[in-house]
Formats: sequence, C-alpha cells, structure tokens
Amino acid sequence: MSRKPWLQPRCMSRRQKIAAKRDVEEAKDAAREEVEAAMVAMKRDVQAAMVAAKKDVEEAKITAQIDVEAAKVAARAEVETAMVLTKREVKEAMAVAKHDVEEAMLAAKKDVEEAKATARDEVEAAMASTKRDVQEAMFAAKMDSFEAKIAAKREVVEAKLAAREEIAAAMAATKRDAIAARAAAKTEVEEAKAEALAARMLGVEEARLAARQNYAERHAGRKRSLQLHAAVPPGKKYHYFLSHKKTHSKLGRQSESLAMALHDSQSSAGFVGFFDIDDLKTITPQQLAEDVKMSCARIVVLHDETSLSAWCQLEWKAAELAGIPVLCIVDAHNVSRTTVLEQVQQCSSHLMVHQWVSYIDTYRYDATRQITEWLHVHCTAPTLLRAASFTS
Repeated sequence: MSRKPWLQPRCMSRRQKIAAKRDVEEAKDAAREEVEAAMVAMKRDVQAAMVAAKKDVEEAKITAQIDVEAAKVAARAEVETAMVLTKREVKEAMAVAKHDVEEAMLAAKKDVEEAKATARDEVEAAMASTKRDVQEAMFAAKMDSFEAKIAAKREVVEAKLAAREEIAAAMAATKRDAIAARAAAKTEVEEAKAEALAARMLGVEEARLAARQNYAERHAGRKRSLQLHAAVPPGKKYHYFLSHKKTHSKLGRQSESLAMALHDSQSSAGFVGFFDIDDLKTITPQQLAEDVKMSCARIVVLHDETSLSAWCQLEWKAAELAGIPVLCIVDAHNVSRTTVLEQVQQCSSHLMVHQWVSYIDTYRYDATRQITEWLHVHCTAPTLLRAASFTS
C-alpha cells in the first residue's frame, strides 16, 4: 500500500494513456501495412489490367489491319472491274461518235457541194443579167450622148442667133445712146464754154490745154486700135489664138468666163483673136493646128487642171512647131501659181519662154494692159519675120 493513496488514480491513467498510445501506434502500423499491401495488390492488378488491355489493343489492331487489307483488296477488285467496264463503254461511245461524225461530215460536204452549185448558177445568172444591163446602159448612154451632142449643137446655134440678135439690139441701143450722148456732150460743151468764159482768170486755160491733150491721146489710141483691127499681117488670119480649158472640177466654168473676158478686152483694143465659142466650126486636130499657124501669137489661160487636157497640149505643140510666141495667163485668184508652173514645166518648155501674167480680180486692169502691150510687141512685122526665120 502506498503511503499516498490519493495518487493511485492519476498513476493508472498515465499508464492507460501510454498503453492507448501504444495501441494507436500499433494500429497505425497495422493500418499502414494493410494500405501498403492493398496498394501493392492494386498495383499488381493495374499492371495486370494494363497488360491485358495492351494485349487486347494489339489484337484489335491486328484484326483491324486484316480487315483493312481485305477491304483494300475488295475495293481494288471492284475499281478494276469498274474501269474495265468504263473503258469498254468509252470505246463503244467513241466508235458511235466517230460514226456520227463521219455521217455528219458526209452530210455537210454534200450540203456544201449543193450550195456551191446553187451559188455558181446564181452568179452565172447574175453576171449574164449584169452583162445585159451594162450593154443596155452603154447603148442608152451612147444614144444619150449622141442626143446630147445634137442638143448642145442646137443650143449653140440658138445661142449664136440669140447673141447676134442681142448684139444687133445692143448696137442699136449704143447708136441711140451715142446720139443722146452727143446731145448731152453738146450741152456740156456749151456749159463748159460759158464756165470757161466766166472762169478765165482762174486758170481754166490750162485745164483746156490738158483736156485737148487727153482728147488727142484718146483719138490716137482709137486710131491705133482701128488700124490694128483692119491690118492683120499678111499670111495671118488672127492676131492671137486664145487657148483655155472650159471646165474645172471645183471651179466649174470659171476658166471659160475668164478667157471670154480677156478676149472681149483685147477685141475692144482692136485685136482680132481666135476664140472657140466664136470661131470654131469643126473640131479636128488638123483644123486646130491650122488655126494656130494662122495666128501671130498665142494666149493661154491656165489653171491647175489645164495640163490634163489633150486638146490644150495639142495646141501647145502646134504653136511650138510653128515658132509662135506664147503668153500664159494664170488664174492666180483661184489657184496656186507655183503648182501650175510645176505642171507646165513637165508638159511644154515653150510656154516658159515669156514672163507669165498673174490674173487677180483686184488687178485685172493691170493684167489686161500687160496683155495688150505684149500683143503690140509680138504682132508687128519684125516679130513675124523672126518667127518665120525660126520656123524655116
């Protein structure tokens, strides 16, 4: 027995705690061992399961590969079979298509041949019809040309008759005008005399002398013109032969109007000239050459189409062979003088001997004066003698 009995419960409790702690530790160790044993067993089971699963997968792969190879073999066989069938069908389709193409080509060739034959027949028929139409048109044109020539000749005769009547009427009117002018001049002279008497201290005497001198000059000019008109040199019929081309593609009959105006101005100056409208009776090369030879000189009216006229070139050649001097008048108001000069240089050098006259509307009086002076020089006896010696 202890001497301190009150201390026994506490001592027992400590021993119990130690025993309990020991039990807990043993329980923990037992539990740990069981857990480790369970984990080892579980690990063995997992490894066994993994081995089994891997084996199953390998077997499945092998089975699947076998199935795939079998499917490939079957698919290859089916594809080869399908290709054989398709190839046979393509060959059959190509044979059918080739046959159809050959038939279509034969049909097309037949249609083309038929179309060619039809077209050939139509062309031959059209050519025959066209040939008939052309022959009919040529015959009609020939008849129209013949009728036009007759009508033109009739119109020329009528125009000449009308011109003669107009000239006669104009001469009668001129005569009447001259009588009236004389009366008026007499009145003016009387008035001038009265004015002269009234203005003698303003130098009217000098004006009278100037008027007398102008009158003398005009009288001398008229006398010279009358002498020229009456005195065409022996062996000649005309003072000049006027050459021109009647029409122009753009200017119409401008050249003929200019030639007519120049002819009228030189006729008024007393010269006798050949102008086809007034003097041409028959149109033959021989007659034109003869008329050229019967002229003292030659006046040529030029534009940029004159050198294209065969008749004009014939006249130029006749003048050159006869040694007749030529004066060229260029219609510089409507065409280029340089262009005409280049054209004439290629046709006739004889037209280049004398200085050309440029006819411009604003200087027409100057051009007319130059022509008149040139004719005075080349229509005299010495000039004709030189021309005769040149010809011989």
